[in-house]
Amino acid sequence: MTAEEPKWRRNVVQSLKDRNHKETNLFNSIFTANNRLFDANVQLQQENLRLSVDNEQLRSGAGFSGDGGNSAASAKIQALEKKLLTQQEELTELHKRKGENAQKIVDLNVKLGEVEKHAQDREEKYTEQVTLNGSLKAEVQMLTNNISELKGLNTILRDEYTALQLALTSLEDKLRKVQDENRQLVDRLMKYKAKDADKLNEENESLLRKRTEKMRRELEDAAQDASRRSSSPILPLDRGDRGSLADLSGAGAKAAGFFSVSLPTSVHIKFDAHDGEVNAIRWCPLDRIIATGGADRKVKLWDVGTGTMEPRGTLVGSNAGVNSVDFDSTGTMILGTSNDFASRVWTVTDQRLRVS
Repeated sequence: MTAEEPKWRRNVVQSLKDRNHKETNLFNSIFTANNRLFDANVQLQQENLRLSVDNEQLRSGAGFSGDGGNSAASAKIQALEKKLLTQQEELTELHKRKGENAQKIVDLNVKLGEVEKHAQDREEKYTEQVTLNGSLKAEVQMLTNNISELKGLNTILRDEYTALQLALTSLEDKLRKVQDENRQLVDRLMKYKAKDADKLNEENESLLRKRTEKMRRELEDAAQDASRRSSSPILPLDRGDRGSLADLSGAGAKAAGFFSVSLPTSVHIKFDAHDGEVNAIRWCPLDRIIATGGADRKVKLWDVGTGTMEPRGTLVGSNAGVNSVDFDSTGTMILGTSNDFASRVWTVTDQRLRVS
């Protein structure tokens, strides 16, 4: 066996030699006994041949020696025949033992063939296992490399995840700050709007008082002028019948040059415009259409030309309650504002949201 052969082959050959030596040692005694019997058989055959020759010589000599030597020769011949018979029996026993040993050798050869076949099968299985072991080692090495790569990738992903967590924490802090600032700005805006509303209400009340005072003075002046220009005398009225100048009516008002003014005393049309509060209403400048805005986040159009409130459409898209509506000068577009600090524009014809 050369040195270039694989180590596993040398190990297999050495294992086979050891096993052969171990198994043949058990039968060395049988082989030795068989050889001894074979040698004893050969010696007995030679001795039997020699005794047969001696017997023939004795018989030949007995014919020439006469009657004197017949008794001694007969005794000797009988002893030799008895010895020959004994040796023949021993030879038969040896042949029998030889046959048994030969049968044992045949059986042992059969068993040895089976053992060699089993050893060959085991060697083939061992070769297959060695090949499979090599492929498994290569696969294990590949999986080990993959695991190393995955560990490196996992480390990178953990670093990125940590960085993203830090960035998310920073952004959440910024978002909370922005929300706080937005809340503060909304509070300030609401305060400013409340102040503006109070100021506007005060201005409206002041303007209303001025207009009322101015109208009262104008009515008094007009009443005085009419009394001076009239040719017919004006009968004085009692204080209880005259009342204020704003309540002038009848013959006295006609004599003073005024016509009677009536205030609405009953509801002409009443309808439910929205599912909640109605915050705004506006007449269309060119058509008998009104627009209403309510807390249900909708702007609705109503036709009042027939004397009844017929719905013309619903404008949607607001995210909070609508608090103000208005038409443009052409009556084709509607502007609405809501409580989410947004303004939106719809078209009247197709009722679609155009600007948000």
